[in-house]
Amino acid sequence: MWYRARVERDLRRWREAGFITDAGLDGIRNELGQRKSGFGAAQAFAMLGAVLFGFAIMSFVAANWEGMSKLMRLVILFVTLWGCYAAAAALFARKHEIFGQAAIVGGIAVYGASIMLIAQMYHMDGNPPDAVLMWALGALLTAFLTRSGAALASALVLGVVWSVYERSITDAAHLGFLAFWLAAFGVAMDQKWRPGLHLVAISLIIWLVPLGFFILGGHGHWVPLAIGLAAAAAASFGAKALDNVGPISPALFVYAVGIAFAELFVLQFIDERVMPTLSQPGGIMALVMLAIVSLALLLAAMAWGVQHDNTGAVWLAYAGFALEIFSLYVKTFGSLLNTSLFFLVAALIVTGLAWFAYRLHNRNLPAVS
Repeated sequence: MWYRARVERDLRRWREAGFITDAGLDGIRNELGQRKSGFGAAQAFAMLGAVLFGFAIMSFVAANWEGMSKLMRLVILFVTLWGCYAAAAALFARKHEIFGQAAIVGGIAVYGASIMLIAQMYHMDGNPPDAVLMWALGALLTAFLTRSGAALASALVLGVVWSVYERSITDAAHLGFLAFWLAAFGVAMDQKWRPGLHLVAISLIIWLVPLGFFILGGHGHWVPLAIGLAAAAAASFGAKALDNVGPISPALFVYAVGIAFAELFVLQFIDERVMPTLSQPGGIMALVMLAIVSLALLLAAMAWGVQHDNTGAVWLAYAGFALEIFSLYVKTFGSLLNTSLFFLVAALIVTGLAWFAYRLHNRNLPAVS
């Protein structure tokens, strides 16, 4: 809606200036009217309803658990599970795509509830994250068989939960997540669903950013940092080769810079086991050097984003800059910089950014003959 309102204002201005004709104006409006939103209120409420339905089934069965025979429990769970998938098939056949996807999510929710309740019924002991893994694999299989984007999204969420659960118990890197991730990536490629590929990338980022806490004695943040920088360089300098496979270089660059900046942020402000404190020898210098590297990375991302018309890279640079400056202020207040000096330095940096953006803008303007 925001995009269409903006286009409508631009169209009126361009029509008054004589840039487009009445026929062109009508054609553009008709084309916009035929576009369908990728995800709207109906989809959101349908998915929420499916999730709540799964919880309702789980709660109902659990509340009446003791009063049912084992056979009755299994029948209820089995009928509800396959009833959801049968409803999804019927809805897809009637072209109700939104509600068909919601029914699949409901089936996945019931499947997870069945795993938990059956394990309780037969007093199964074991590694608790394994139950989440079984749930995630079931969702991934559903995504593969039905080509459902909603099922793929559910599988990725469950896969991330499984990995976080495993890490919290074992305090290890949990490399097993990569096998699941590769399978999910394959399903997303098979579906050719672009939002699914973004979800796959985000799930890998969630696994990769904290990796440094679990390798090299908890001092391995340089590993994901190097991965992020290498991926950003590949997306920047090898964009043509990458985009022969598909238009992936813009998104890859943004995600890679996000990983690299996140690791630099961890090194500066979170993991004090890696970097000396400000009161220790070399602490201030280490912080300053890492801050310079972070700001240089963000400036490079902004320049790349402006040059290649990548708004994601530009907004990432803006957000990262604000977060970096604010965090430096909090960390150094009263020790390295006083308030007035801090804001003076920040003002100089922002002014430099404005000058830099101005030069880039003028360079991209067409020459006037």
